[in-house]
Amino acid sequence: MNQLQDIRNYLVVQNGTIISHKGNDEIKIIDNKIIVDNAGSLQIIYLIDQIGNYKIDLSIKGSLELVETYDFKVDAKFIKNIEILENSNILRYVDNQSNIEVKTNIVENVQIKRDSSVKCAYVELSNNSIDTNINYALIEENANATVRLAALARGEEKKHLTLSLVHEAPFTTGIMDNYGVVKNQANLIIDGIGTIKKGNHQSNSHQTNKIIVFDKGCNAKANPYLYIDEYDVKASHGASVGKIDEEHLYYLQSRGLSKEDAMHLVTYGYFIPVLEFIDNDELKELFNETLREKVGI
Repeated sequence: MNQLQDIRNYLVVQNGTIISHKGNDEIKIIDNKIIVDNAGSLQIIYLIDQIGNYKIDLSIKGSLELVETYDFKVDAKFIKNIEILENSNILRYVDNQSNIEVKTNIVENVQIKRDSSVKCAYVELSNNSIDTNINYALIEENANATVRLAALARGEEKKHLTLSLVHEAPFTTGIMDNYGVVKNQANLIIDGIGTIKKGNHQSNSHQTNKIIVFDKGCNAKANPYLYIDEYDVKASHGASVGKIDEEHLYYLQSRGLSKEDAMHLVTYGYFIPVLEFIDNDELKELFNETLREKVGI
C-alpha cells in the first residue's frame, strides 16, 4: 500500500527491520523501536518476504491516527508490542492485505496506561491461513479499549483469532465486537476473552461475537469467555453462529436481486460497523473496494 493522503508519517518495516522512514520529529527510531510523540497520524507497512520470526516495538504518546498493514509473502511469525502512555487518545486501523496463500502467526500485545483510550478496527480479509493473538492489558486506572474485528474465511483457509481484554486496574473499560463470515470449506474460530482481576472494581468488560456461515462445508465457532474475580463490576458476553436470515434474503430478492447477490450484500453490510473506526476518506474507499472484491459484489 502506498502512503495515504492526509497521513503525515510513513514507515515500511521489512522482516522486522525499518527500511523506510518518511516523517517528522515526532517519530523516532531507537534500536528498531518506534517512538511516537503527538505525531497526529502514522502509517506503517509490515512486509514479510523471508521465512522467520520477527518483532517490532512501539511506544505511543498523545493523539494519533495509526494505520497498519500486513503483507505476508511467506510463512512467518510476527510479534508486535505496543505501549500506550498516559493521557493518550489512539485511533487504529489494522489490516491484513496478504494475497498469497501462506500460514502466518501474529501476536500483538498492547498495554494501556492511565487516562488513555484506544479504538481499533481489525480487518482480516487476507488469503492466509492465520493464527492471531491480540492481547490488550488495561494496566492503570481509566484505561479504555474498544476493539472491533471483521474476519472473512473462504476456500480452504483456516483462521483462528483470539482477542483478549485484561483489566489489571480499577475503573477500566474493555469492549469488543467480533464479526465473522465463513464460505466454502473454510474454518474460522473467534475466541473473545474478558478478564477482570481481583481488586479492579468499577471496571466494565463487554463483548459480542457473531459469525455467518454460507455453506454446509464451513466450520465456524464463536467462543466468548469471561473471567471475573471482583464483585463491583459490569460484564457481559454473547455469541451466535448461523446462516443469513432468510427474511432478509427474501426482502432483497423481492427487490430484484438474485439470492447470491442478496447474500453478498448482507455480508457487506455485516462488516460496515468497522467503518466507524476509520477517519480517513481514502482508507474508507480502500476498505470498501477490498470488501466488495472479497465478498463478491
